Amino acid sequence: MRDSGQDDQPPADDPAPESLRARIRARPDYRRLLLVALLFGTASGSYPVTVLSASLPRIADDLGTTDDVISWVIAAPLLAFAVVTPIIGKVGDLYGHRRTYLVSLSLGSVMALVTALAWDTTSLIVLRTLAQAAKAASGPSAMAMILSSFPRSERTRALGIWAAVVALSPAVGVVTGGPLIEWMGWRVLFVVHGVAVLGAMVAAVLVAPETSRRPGVRFDVPGALTLGIGVGGLLLAVNRGISWGFTHPAVVAGAVLAPVGLGLFLRVEHRSTAPLLPPSLLREPAFHRPIAAQAVLQVGYMGAMVMAPFMLERRWGFRPTVIGLAMLPRPLSFAFCARLGGHHDPRHGPRRVAVTGMLVFATAMVLAGVGAQQRWLPMFLCGAMLAGAGSGYIRPTVANAVTTAAGDDDLGIAGGSMNMLQQIGAAIGITVLTALMADSASGTTFLLLHLAAACAGLLAAWLALGIRDQPPDGTPTDDDRDPPTPSPAPSQV
Repeated sequence: MRDSGQDDQPPADDPAPESLRARIRARPDYRRLLLVALLFGTASGSYPVTVLSASLPRIADDLGTTDDVISWVIAAPLLAFAVVTPIIGKVGDLYGHRRTYLVSLSLGSVMALVTALAWDTTSLIVLRTLAQAAKAASGPSAMAMILSSFPRSERTRALGIWAAVVALSPAVGVVTGGPLIEWMGWRVLFVVHGVAVLGAMVAAVLVAPETSRRPGVRFDVPGALTLGIGVGGLLLAVNRGISWGFTHPAVVAGAVLAPVGLGLFLRVEHRSTAPLLPPSLLREPAFHRPIAAQAVLQVGYMGAMVMAPFMLERRWGFRPTVIGLAMLPRPLSFAFCARLGGHHDPRHGPRRVAVTGMLVFATAMVLAGVGAQQRWLPMFLCGAMLAGAGSGYIRPTVANAVTTAAGDDDLGIAGGSMNMLQQIGAAIGITVLTALMADSASGTTFLLLHLAAACAGLLAAWLALGIRDQPPDGTPTDDDRDPPTPSPAPSQV
């Protein structure tokens, strides 16, 4: 990796916090401490997802809105992530991931606390979206710092732990957040969220390393603008087309802006001397096939997950705490199988791991759909558990394949691009399935929607067949040495 040189020397006065950072980084278990600190930050962002999803019906009643509108509390932040993460990931590549990570957490913490004061549906959606957008950089930057600190031979296992912790975080949210919401109301969830993000920032100040920067390289502003316009238009057209109608002026505008913005983005990137996303990466199957497969799987996975609390309330009459507990098998199996996938990837190859996980997910959706139709709760729970297992099993493999194809200089943009396509897939799945679900309590409707999610899993498996088991040049990886430990850098808070 490139090294600017300016970050190699500690400040002359060597303040106490920098001395403490140096002692921490000299510890033999530093990588473990780093992994714990960064995963705490990453997990704090996903902490409220499951219990918030389970509480959507109650929040809708409390704010006097409809199920379709309140689903934007989940969908809108996903859209913000989709637009922001590749751009912020590139910022980290250019100017340092430690600084980007800490700024992201500090803003995210403040906005999460402010979200607890939301006074109506619109303010809740807007404030939560801003909070998640502010925290968007933490995922790509955390991944980049983890990968830059581990040798290549250990990266998939580290990513397996990363995916497992991210999945367990919503499960912790169910166990702790569900009773809190029952006792104190849904607003307390955002208070806990904000405090957790603040704690993660404090933990990272002394542990997170600064990655190398690229002096003299300018940020690709035209590329960022055109990508934002293209992706934003696409998501607007998809998300609002069903609810507002495809002839609505805003939907038509989004449908027009999407190809124009993305076309201009490709043109700008081919002409730029420092592109946001190098065109050579877009042409590389080792880069785009894993991302495409993961995005398609997310259509089914997230669509089914957000649909689940409404189904559990309408088919079984469960309350939010029981709904949250019924959804626990999904993140728990995701976490366990993410670790398993991280161990299997170097043994069996990424193609086999990815295809297996996606076929397991497709099978799970069939089981969950039959369980929903027949009101067989054990079968539905089995399907939900297998859905989490299949999705978790592939996560470290996909992340490692994408970042390996991008190379160490573009870890941030690789992680951001992967997150962008995942969130686009998730937003499409949530919008389409919840719109088709509407206010139905019919078992046949839920069966058909789960079968649609299963089809997404089969399409993802077909795309995963194009994942390579070797690096793009066809030679075994020789970068298995330990990466050099960067010297302590001045605080970038």
